[in-house]
Amino acid sequence: MEIVVASGKGGTGKTFLASNLAILINERLDGVVAADADVEAPDLVLAMGGERRLLRSREIWESMKASIDYKLCNRCLRCVDVCMFDAIRLVDGEPRIIEEFCEGCGACAHVCPANAISFRRTRTGRIYSVETAAGVKTTTGDLEIGGRNSGDLVYLVREEAKEIARGDHVKNIVIDSAPGIGCPVISSLSGADLLIIVVEPTPQSLNGAKRLLKIAESFKMKVTYVVNKFDLNEEFLKAIDSELGLECIGKIPYDSEVPSSYSMMRPIAIHGMDTKAGKALKEVFENLESWVT
Repeated sequence: MEIVVASGKGGTGKTFLASNLAILINERLDGVVAADADVEAPDLVLAMGGERRLLRSREIWESMKASIDYKLCNRCLRCVDVCMFDAIRLVDGEPRIIEEFCEGCGACAHVCPANAISFRRTRTGRIYSVETAAGVKTTTGDLEIGGRNSGDLVYLVREEAKEIARGDHVKNIVIDSAPGIGCPVISSLSGADLLIIVVEPTPQSLNGAKRLLKIAESFKMKVTYVVNKFDLNEEFLKAIDSELGLECIGKIPYDSEVPSSYSMMRPIAIHGMDTKAGKALKEVFENLESWVT
């Protein structure tokens, strides 16, 4: 089962929940593979205590960038008009490619009457798999600086995690999604089995969760949610329950031990199950068992 942990906005505690659930599932449900799908800012490995050993690593060259042959170009500027990413701009009367914005979609080449536009393959980023200090095999991606194809890289990260899971005969994969509802999040959700939305008791977080829920509904996947730092605004819990209309599998209180565990790279699921957050995590895991077994 592929379990995606996501949130409609950043800073809700998504990676905290994903990392600790992965550790608990690995220890108590016959193994797990984790995947960090936030390829622009991957930190799942750090949240599980860092890297114990590197398993595999490879570069990904899947991105395409447009290039103009000015010997053929007749300066009709159709490419400038068609580019929806603003990646082709008029400079001194000539169309110029802004590579940082180019998605390699091919629209410019399609409309060019002089066949002056071609494409070259560029580095998308890197995928690597490690065994973390917590003992969880984890696949992560690292998008090239300024890279634009984060959705493609997320897909490849998930495929790598599935390959490791098959080889180890492990049935559960925990995916730590990127925040928000953009392309990498959609790539995380597509084809997954269960979404756990992490929401804080604030209007901004609830609105983000509702947007995320709409996307999940289009994929017809099972959805539940966890409220993190619920005791910061307990009066808001009724609004969350009413507007999401989902089963809640747990509420985690604010606990100063959580940021301390992050700074020391000592996951709560290993070193702090007797804390307030640890006890709540145990309840979340126990409620999640019925969904994954």
